[in-house]
Amino acid sequence: MSDVMADKTYRTCQNCGEINLNRDYCKQCGQIININLKRRLQREKKVAEKNKIATKKGPNRLTLFFEKAKEHDNILIKFTARFFYSIWVVVIAIGSFLALLFGYIAA
Repeated sequence: MSDVMADKTYRTCQNCGEINLNRDYCKQCGQIININLKRRLQREKKVAEKNKIATKKGPNRLTLFFEKAKEHDNILIKFTARFFYSIWVVVIAIGSFLALLFGYIAA
């Protein structure tokens, strides 16, 4: 008898007050009444929104500046931009290597 009682889950709908047995959605109004399901759906929605925003982002302003300056008509601006862009790439490469090294040492 106790096994049968353990399978029963009563949930009260916060919207209409209907008591539902073993349901995730209210049988009267259709609202989500399973709080675990509701939280999981909210988390999935937030993750989807973050992914959508991340895919919309393009290159940052510094990269766009260097890309435009490297194609400039003035030769002095073009070579200066390429010089500083090369330095920027080297700094990023060294930083990436150090991050890899510290990560390897920490693990």
